[in-house]
Amino acid sequence: MCAGGAGVGALAYLLATGSGQQLKTEAPSSTPEILPGTPIALQPTGEVVDSGTTSVPGFPKKLVIEGEEYALVGLGIRTVSFLSIQVYVVGFYVHADDLAALQKALVQRIEKGASSLTSMEKQELRQRLLDPVEGEKLWEEVLENGRFRSAFRIVPTRNTDFQHLRDGWVRGIQQRSTKQASYDDERFASALGDFKALFGGAFKKSVPKQKTLLLVRDKEGVFKAYYDPTGRNDGKLGGEGEEQKLQKLGEITEPRIAKALWLCYLAGAKPASEPARKSIVEGVLEMASRPANTLAV
Repeated sequence: MCAGGAGVGALAYLLATGSGQQLKTEAPSSTPEILPGTPIALQPTGEVVDSGTTSVPGFPKKLVIEGEEYALVGLGIRTVSFLSIQVYVVGFYVHADDLAALQKALVQRIEKGASSLTSMEKQELRQRLLDPVEGEKLWEEVLENGRFRSAFRIVPTRNTDFQHLRDGWVRGIQQRSTKQASYDDERFASALGDFKALFGGAFKKSVPKQKTLLLVRDKEGVFKAYYDPTGRNDGKLGGEGEEQKLQKLGEITEPRIAKALWLCYLAGAKPASEPARKSIVEGVLEMASRPANTLAV
């Protein structure tokens, strides 16, 4: 499952970060609720959005990756199974120049030829996006055919490591790939092996709390991963000095890897973060109800 497996994910997290009792006592008893609403980046005021937890600073509404600006659409907290331990906050960003492309891809799947959706059509889209089966089908079509750049920004709420994060992503990818014959070939198997290796080796080390991981997907579906040791929350990445520069962990050119990983956050019966999925849904719904030429950030 995209949540990483209830028992397996919790056990792996406990082994990676410490005793269950310690984690349980450290976990906040309550956190600010992230309310689904309009696309965050399109709101007229403020540069930072509350992360929903005191363990992670607010998320920037605009993020610059390799000189390109991305807009925050939605965010939420990922927790581990029955213990409800906070693992990280994840935000979904879309390239500022591609907001219209995503809007069109969504609108066209509800009403061909339309430039935006009516309130009833918007409700239909919401129902489809939140449905475990229909939502996954819709997002898979959008990711397969839509040409837009996007990224997930991940900031741990407590110290973790690359291997633990990677194992959760791999389980989510495998759950989808084993269900569909379209993933059953040597090329995909090899790419999944490359994905595992990308977060292994020299990078099999800790990821301190409040640092930043970026998972980026380009228009062709190429996957890239970055690590920012500075943990800045101002929309900029890296810092002064060689040791503080943004680190590119690697890339995977096989587009099915990024597509399956994106689906773990965007759709399904058990997305990696249900609060993030709901926030993203409300964000793209607001986009779909507005003409594409009004989506500038």
